[in-house]
Amino acid sequence: MSSDGVSGSVERLLDDMRRVVTAGDLAALPGLSAALAEEIEALEPLTAERAQQIRTKATRNLACLEAASRGVRAARRRLEEIRHATSGMMVVYDDRGRRAETAPERPPRQRL
Repeated sequence: MSSDGVSGSVERLLDDMRRVVTAGDLAALPGLSAALAEEIEALEPLTAERAQQIRTKATRNLACLEAASRGVRAARRRLEEIRHATSGMMVVYDDRGRRAETAPERPPRQRL
């Protein structure tokens, strides 16, 4: 296969990866990653222009993947906060910014 055909496949796979990440279909990434690795192994020498096109797309994908990773971490933190809230534990911070978990104070009972 010519280097244009293989590099074109690499570029298509990079485009596909971006689409699945932006769509939130992270389960599709392992298959695309394996296919991309195979295509990269088959790459023949590229022109500087083609190499730059691939580098640009790979850099763009890296930014998308980092953003997706931050989003997943934020969602996990939020779920953990919700779990703690439903368990009756609260997260508090002291005057030095240290995090601690505590059970909320119960309101005093009023006698009638």
